[in-house]
Amino acid sequence: MAVTHFRPLRPATCLLIAFLIRIPTPAHSADPAPDPGPSKTTPVAKTAAQKQAEKQAEIDRDRQATAVALNYCRASFHRIRKQPTKQVMLQEQTQILNNLNLSGIADREVIQLYTAVLDEIHSVQIAEKERMAFEARHRREFHRRLFANALLFGSEIATAQLVGAVRTGANSWWDYRAMEDQKENDIWKVEKIRMKTVVSKSSTFLDTLWQMARKKQIPDSWLIRGSDLDRLEVALRIPSPRKRLRVLKRMERFMTHYPPYWYYIGRTQQQLGQLFAAMKTYDRMTGIAAGHFRNDALLAAGIANQAMIQAHLGQPAAPLTAMKALRMSSNCWEANLICARVLADTGRTAQAEEAILTNLDSSIERTRSLVHLLSLYYRTGDLDKIAKRLADPKVCRDLPVPVLLRCVARLDPGKVPATVNRQLAGSLKVMPRRQFGADDIVVVAGNGWQLKEARIGLSLNGRKITIRPKLTNRDQQVLATFVHVAEFGNPFALASKPPRTILTLEYPDTPRVRLALGDNRPKVTGIGPDNEPGLKITAIEFDTLHLSLVADAGR
Repeated sequence: MAVTHFRPLRPATCLLIAFLIRIPTPAHSADPAPDPGPSKTTPVAKTAAQKQAEKQAEIDRDRQATAVALNYCRASFHRIRKQPTKQVMLQEQTQILNNLNLSGIADREVIQLYTAVLDEIHSVQIAEKERMAFEARHRREFHRRLFANALLFGSEIATAQLVGAVRTGANSWWDYRAMEDQKENDIWKVEKIRMKTVVSKSSTFLDTLWQMARKKQIPDSWLIRGSDLDRLEVALRIPSPRKRLRVLKRMERFMTHYPPYWYYIGRTQQQLGQLFAAMKTYDRMTGIAAGHFRNDALLAAGIANQAMIQAHLGQPAAPLTAMKALRMSSNCWEANLICARVLADTGRTAQAEEAILTNLDSSIERTRSLVHLLSLYYRTGDLDKIAKRLADPKVCRDLPVPVLLRCVARLDPGKVPATVNRQLAGSLKVMPRRQFGADDIVVVAGNGWQLKEARIGLSLNGRKITIRPKLTNRDQQVLATFVHVAEFGNPFALASKPPRTILTLEYPDTPRVRLALGDNRPKVTGIGPDNEPGLKITAIEFDTLHLSLVADAGR
């Protein structure tokens, strides 16, 4: 699989495009001062030259819209021909072909041909299990750490972290589309006969639309070709952002009316920290991209990126830009979360909450969205909503433990839901692996503990273990194994008393977590014989939080 080059700079992630409404201020307004003269003016009849100019402007807008629509169609069909898989067909049908607004093209023949192509693609049968596999792959490709805990929950944000987040920006489906490995999807190949029909009908459609473009005297330089798209794909795989930007800029002559090209330019400029240049690029993209899709992830991500940059630069238009981004698309989850943060930071809590709930109501990126929602409540001091959410066992299960502990630390001890204690007590245990000689200790934890993100420390009877654990995955759990560090007996007999065990977890930008473990919890199984006792959490110390789990571990 190809390596994605729009790689986040830890510990972050974020945004995309342009805001066209300028908010004048007394100090910086570009608008002229009000005319103190008479308020009543006599309407002036338009001259023939003015009427001709308006007519020509309308023709130019129509030509531009036609060129952009044709370029989107050509790019989509080019990808289908190059990667004739069910996954690619599903993506192009959902994101572009079924989403493209062709209302500006009033030619009946063109619309009929376009419909015929869509019908042919739709006839390719995609089983539900295949669709789920495609979506799971998409999520893996987009696996990102959106923010460090400090960026989400803290008020003291390190400058380097924030700059990294702004440079990373929000990804969209278009980032994924540009980086997908062409060789990985052979198992999803479409039948040759079906693919031949799709190619034939799409070719007829493109030829007809091309002829219409010639009638409208659209310049040839406005229209992309397959070779242009191939060069763009190669350029986007260049690992060095500086070199990538140079190569992309050399392609501008034949890419001016292909909005994704400007998106990729802006993303690269943003990655390099060229924030003002990125905002101008997103503006240019918005000028030609607006109105072409009913649900435009490209615009949503671009405008969200611009909102984040504006917020970073202290520009007052940031929250309005964020609201504009949210109107572009409801299913670009990264844009939703970025805009929520921008809105929350400017006191628009209700709008920020709604942006996050858009993801949760659609079951999009549930864990990340829950983290953002709880962080919003945390920073605004809405403790009732925190407690209400934590009373749901599914929320406790899906939240990363560092986030769960931060939220619990804000609540009064008497208001901590029992679901929290049960989740913490039941999601981590320490098991001995008895053998002749020194025994191994295995920490078995759910994914919510994020052991791979933590620095793990172990203390036995006050003695600090210096050996680093070996991490492995097993059945939705992470195992951290300390080799030859303890004495729990031998394969035939248990020691009379297990060592006093303290486990410490240090996460980036998070107070240290200290776990006391004891053997007076119910016996658990999973590693070793069924009768082997395990050590379960009896108490947790986290920042100012001191949480006893003795009463809840067995419930």
